[in-house]
Amino acid sequence: MTQPFISHVAPEQAVNWSEDLEALHEESSRTHFIDVWTRRAILARVGPLPRQATVIDVGCSTGYLLEDLRRALPDAGLIGVDLVAGGLRKAHANVPDAELLLADACALPLPEASVDGAVSANLLEHVPDDALALAELRRVLRPGARAVIVVPVGPGSYDYYDRFLGHERRYARGELVAKARAAGFQVLEDIHLGAPLYPAFWAVKQRNRRRHGRLQGAALEAKVRGDIARTSDSALGRLACRVEERLLALGVRLPFGIRGLTVLARPRGRA
Repeated sequence: MTQPFISHVAPEQAVNWSEDLEALHEESSRTHFIDVWTRRAILARVGPLPRQATVIDVGCSTGYLLEDLRRALPDAGLIGVDLVAGGLRKAHANVPDAELLLADACALPLPEASVDGAVSANLLEHVPDDALALAELRRVLRPGARAVIVVPVGPGSYDYYDRFLGHERRYARGELVAKARAAGFQVLEDIHLGAPLYPAFWAVKQRNRRRHGRLQGAALEAKVRGDIARTSDSALGRLACRVEERLLALGVRLPFGIRGLTVLARPRGRA
């Protein structure tokens, strides 16, 4: 059967994710308030783009962010990259005109300085060598082009859920900024998302660490599946995200949150 993507990896290449995890997360991430807010915040920061720009989504999964990009940028050429074939098949159904690549974020199959913008949501925490992934992202961006990256933050909130999802880390404050600068990026913005929700989130994570930190095997999987099954959208959650969006527009930056959003640029006039 012809695949709707071009593969640039060996069949046996390991990936810190799976078809099962893709299916597990798929539906809740489409409409959940924190995911909708995350995608909206990313789109607001992609920045000025040339006509018929090329924009890459690294770790595009099932393509929900690609869908939003298509609506916002109808004339752009979109490229989605992921290491899970099942996600790319669903991304093709959602955004059939996007070019999809089965490829490693640490070895992007694109020429130097070939894209006008990049986005990446909840990918880098799965990548063992995130510094290499950042260097690759910088390589494919044109000078002056932006990358908008979202990652989970708070190492002290790492729990069984993160472990089951294959998270290598939750990022410490300033960690992504330091790694991005080391990769040659200019940092334009570094903020948190989900700050109004953070106190409750932190309390739940700490409880999880105490009560369920040793879960393994089938018990761990059953617990995570149950957690995801109970995940639902919330009018209160949507309101909290809108309040945060307004605060950010007014210049209010809270020093905590559930996710970190960092806007980077490849400097002009540098190799």
